[in-house]
Amino acid sequence: MINLKSWFILSILYVFLCTAALGSDAIESVLRRLDSKKAPSVVQESAAKGVLQRLLPTHLHSFEFKIVSKDLCGGRSCFRITNYKSSSRNSPEILIEGTTAVEITSGLHWYLKYTCGAHISWDKTGGVQLASVPKLGSLPLVEAEEVMIQRPVPWNYYQNVVTSSYSFVWWDWQRWEKEIDWMALQGINLPLAFTGQEAIWQKVFLDYNMTTRDLNDFFGGPAFLAWARMGNLHAWGGPLSQNWLNIQLALQKQILSRMIELGMTPVLPSFSGNVPAALKKIFPSANITRLGDWRGRGRSKKNWREVIRHDMEHLQLTEDMTLDRKVWRTRIRVEG
Repeated sequence: MINLKSWFILSILYVFLCTAALGSDAIESVLRRLDSKKAPSVVQESAAKGVLQRLLPTHLHSFEFKIVSKDLCGGRSCFRITNYKSSSRNSPEILIEGTTAVEITSGLHWYLKYTCGAHISWDKTGGVQLASVPKLGSLPLVEAEEVMIQRPVPWNYYQNVVTSSYSFVWWDWQRWEKEIDWMALQGINLPLAFTGQEAIWQKVFLDYNMTTRDLNDFFGGPAFLAWARMGNLHAWGGPLSQNWLNIQLALQKQILSRMIELGMTPVLPSFSGNVPAALKKIFPSANITRLGDWRGRGRSKKNWREVIRHDMEHLQLTEDMTLDRKVWRTRIRVEG
């Protein structure tokens, strides 16, 4: 069983160490610790096969995947692609080895792109185009003895803290699985994993004798969670139902399990320092500071509620409509 607590601690440790601009020895130390917590090879190989099955099920048996040591890659993370050596007619055609499942799947992407002329991207930038991949049993051989690509940097980071409110908050597991597959194929190994954190904060704050009503005044609605988490606004678009909180927490567990199975290091949220206003009433002697409006020099003198209300009127949205995923999607358009 995967120890998610260990991954949480190590992810936070990584962020702290990197922001301190440590040298290569310290980074290598972090890498060794993370490597020691990776999922077993058989789990990662199976996860990589799962990506292939969802991407190109007709060719599931055309590829053989194998986790290898960094010693075979010059001490770094890499993938190696070779022709599978076997005289059997039903044997795989291509062998892809990698130090993690992410390296294997990025190697699969490399082979499909540069050897078969395929294209794998987001839906709005071309989507998955696999028509150029030859039929089963006719995959092109690797011309050189092997193709080995080393990862130039230890981590490939993905997402930012507000993406969750722009897009992810509306996703179910099927959509998340598709995104995680895309991450794996692109070589992403350090993704943010911020889903479901309100369920954890709820448990923490309730232990401090806060009420559900107190938390309703603290948590933002689904479309505004990112800004509520940063302390820019509270309660807007809420409250969050208990059913929604439970679903998000269960979804997060699925997300984390899949990321870890693929050899990724998910980055979980830590305490940001923002607390419900009710905490001051419960602990009157605590040193709690109330922040001013979220605006600086040259910005509108309107507060956030006024700005959001103006934007919603412009989009002909009412507050209850922001909770409706279908309505939200039809009204919001990203320019550019």
